[in-house]
Amino acid sequence: MELVIGGAFQGKLTWALAHYGLTMEDVCDLAAGDPVPGKRCYWHLEALTRRGGDPERYLPLLENAVVITREVGGGIVPMDGAERAWREVHGTFVQQLARRAGHVTRILCGLPEVLK
Repeated sequence: MELVIGGAFQGKLTWALAHYGLTMEDVCDLAAGDPVPGKRCYWHLEALTRRGGDPERYLPLLENAVVITREVGGGIVPMDGAERAWREVHGTFVQQLARRAGHVTRILCGLPEVLK
């Protein structure tokens, strides 16, 4: 697994497409629907974790793919308890993915920062 993280609109997908030699045909946009098995890249992981349930059930699907997710833990802590709970679930899952990933890259202003 290759994990790409960063804030909203920082160029994560553009960087991943170029760096990993992917096309949009290789990408499953999780904000648009459920995961499609066999894709080489899963984009908008935060949309998948927001749907609820145990995100760990998707680990086999993500094991050999590029996973792109937004960083959601920075900034102002939401007043809404459900929003805080989702951030906790998402952050914990991303930590688990980072431990399993071969490489973790953070994208800021379109520039890569290798974390692992």
